[in-house]
Amino acid sequence: MGERETRRNGYPLTIPDALLQSEAVQRACAVRDFQEIFRLVNRRTGSSHADIAAAIGKMTSARVSDVIRGVRRIRGQAVIERIADGFGIPGAMLDLPRRPWEASLETIGGTSKIRSGVGAMGESEDKARNQYVQENPGSLDLIAVAGLRQQVRTLDERYVTEPSTALIAATGQHLGQLAHWHNHATTYTICRDLWAAQAEASTLMGQLVWDASGRTDHATARIYFSQAIEAARQLRDPVAEGLALLRTSFVALYGERNPRDGLELAQKTAATTRGASHVLSGLAVLHAAEAHAMLQERRDCEKALTEAEQHFDQVVAGDAAAPLFSSSQFGGLAGSCFLFLNDATRAQSALEETANILRDGSKAHAITLGNLALAYIHQHKIDEAIDALYSAIDIVECHRGGGGLNLAFQAGRALKPWRDVPAVHDLHDRLMSLIAAA
Repeated sequence: MGERETRRNGYPLTIPDALLQSEAVQRACAVRDFQEIFRLVNRRTGSSHADIAAAIGKMTSARVSDVIRGVRRIRGQAVIERIADGFGIPGAMLDLPRRPWEASLETIGGTSKIRSGVGAMGESEDKARNQYVQENPGSLDLIAVAGLRQQVRTLDERYVTEPSTALIAATGQHLGQLAHWHNHATTYTICRDLWAAQAEASTLMGQLVWDASGRTDHATARIYFSQAIEAARQLRDPVAEGLALLRTSFVALYGERNPRDGLELAQKTAATTRGASHVLSGLAVLHAAEAHAMLQERRDCEKALTEAEQHFDQVVAGDAAAPLFSSSQFGGLAGSCFLFLNDATRAQSALEETANILRDGSKAHAITLGNLALAYIHQHKIDEAIDALYSAIDIVECHRGGGGLNLAFQAGRALKPWRDVPAVHDLHDRLMSLIAAA
C-alpha cells in the first residue's frame, strides 16, 4: 500500500499519479465533470462501480452507473468532498479547500513532494533527470527509465482525445533517447526496462503515424509495430507482444482492407495472449469476429462474438491490459460486425447503446457515431443519420482521428442518393470544410 493510502481512513481507492496528472483528469476536475472522472477511474484502473461507490461512501453502485451514463449529476458539496478524499484528488483540482490528508504527504524519496493539481513537479523532475542522463549516460538507472516510460504512457493517454500529429514529435524523441540509452545499459534489469519502454513507445508511434496519415501509411506503422514485437520478445512479455500484434491487425483490417490477413493476425494475438490477459484475448477475438463479418462468414463471426464476451466476463482489475478495457468496446465492434453482415437493425441497436455509454469525445466515440450514421442510412433513416454524422464530425474536428474521419466520408458518400435534400447538401458542405482544414 502506498504512502498516501497509509494516511487515509476508510476505503482507499486512490487514482494513480499517472492518471491524476493526465490532461483528461485535470480537464474533467477543472469543470467538475464527474461523469468523465468516474468513467476514467473505471476504465483506466479497472475499478468496478461498486469499488467507486465504496471509496466515496454513502453512494450505491447503481448511482455510480447512473453518473457514468449521464442519467444523474453530482452537485452537493459534501459528495464532492467525499469524492476528493476517496480518490485522493487534491482539493485545488476540484476548487475545494485543501484536504486534511494532503498535509501528511511528506518526503517521498528524500524530497518534499505533496501532489499538486497540475503534477508539474513530477514531470519537471523526470525531464531534468532524463536530460542529465542524456549528457551523462554512465548515470543511467532504473529511475530514469521509469520516468521516460511514464512520459510515454501520458502521451498514450492523450492519444484517445488529441490529434496524433501533436504527439508524434515527443514520442519520436523518446524513441531516440531509448536507442541512445541501449548503448549504455550495463545491467540486466536496466536492459529489461529499456525493452519494456521500447515496446510501449514503438507501439504508440505506430498508432500515431498511421492515424496521422489518415490510416494510409501502412508500411511505416508496420515497421514500428515490428520493433515493438521484437522488444516484447526480448522481454518474453506476451501482453506487450500481443498489443503490437493487435495494432498490426488493425492496419490489415481497416487500412489495407485485407480481412484474411487481419483475421490471421487477430488469431495470432489471441494465441499469444492466452492465459496472460483476458482483455487482450477478448479484443483479439472481437476483431477476429469483425474480420469474419467482412468475409461474410456469419457463423464464425457469431461464434467469435460469444467467445469475446466470455473473455470480457473474466476480466479482473489485475489484468495486465486492464487500462485498455472499456465496457463500450464489445457493442462498438459488434455493431460494426452487423453492418458488414448487412443487418442494420442489430447494428443500430448495438451502436446506439455504445454511443450512449461513451459520450467522451474520443476517437472511439467518433468511430461509433460514424458507424451509427451508416446503420441509419441503410434503413433510410436520413434525419437520424444526419444527426449522428454531425456529432461525429464535431468530434473529428477536435482530434482528426483517422478512423472517424474515414467513416464520416464513407457515410457522406452513402448519402449521395439524398443529395438534393437541403440538410444533406449542408452536411456535404461541412465535410468539404473538414477536408479544407486538413
